[in-house]
Amino acid sequence: MVYTGFYNGVFVIGSGVLAALALVAVVRQCFSQSVLKNAHDATGNLLAVVGTLYAVMLGLVVVDSMVRFEKAVDVTQAEATSLADIFLLAERFPDPVRTRIKQDCRDYAIAVVEKEWPLMARGFVSIDARKAGLRVLRSLDGFEPSTEAEKAIFPIMLQEMQTAWDHRRERVATAQSCLPAVEWVTLLIGAVVTVLFAGLFNVEDIRLQALITGMAALVMGLNLYLVSLFAYPYSGDLVVSSQPFRIDIGAFDGLYDEVPASGHEPPSAIR
Repeated sequence: MVYTGFYNGVFVIGSGVLAALALVAVVRQCFSQSVLKNAHDATGNLLAVVGTLYAVMLGLVVVDSMVRFEKAVDVTQAEATSLADIFLLAERFPDPVRTRIKQDCRDYAIAVVEKEWPLMARGFVSIDARKAGLRVLRSLDGFEPSTEAEKAIFPIMLQEMQTAWDHRRERVATAQSCLPAVEWVTLLIGAVVTVLFAGLFNVEDIRLQALITGMAALVMGLNLYLVSLFAYPYSGDLVVSSQPFRIDIGAFDGLYDEVPASGHEPPSAIR
């Protein structure tokens, strides 16, 4: 995964805290201290109910978003692994089948990295990558194994091809889906209502109330920011990296010692 939005996060969360403080200030101007004091009991009871409901809802959405992101990471790694297995298993087949499979694997990995990954950030997929994936899936069409070794490898190769294609479909589906707008509206309205309740308490020291409100808004802002990060695995400030496919390309090109598993590939790894 790659995270590039530190300053964006600080700006978004900071703006939310300032907005919460401004909202509380407006509420204090609308109601006198005597009115707030008389409504203290009712306000406290309602805040307990609203706060609990909102905390449960927000927590469930955050967990669901994080699970979604981790699943996207696993699917990407699994797809790249299956593609590498196809490339290696192709060594067991004779030419020209071996050469065709290897070239199709390399073409697909390059299409995914160079064409499809930028498009997935906008919720689209690459037709070229899809066609290259279909070529990999159909690269054994018309081939009949003749030796015992080929007969043993043939069903394994077909299974790996099917697995790679299934993982691709799952990755594409994740990239094209997003958090429903109704969930965002519900989360934001819930945050505003919770902050409003904080402004309805009669706290004589405005600094203390600002501190309490600011801390509550900070926690809610952090959780909402987590939702925005993890709900969109292939776009935004935190994204699933294409590094597994880049490593595949380096392996396909014979750069076994030049492309570390967790480092950056040399410029020659992708042409």
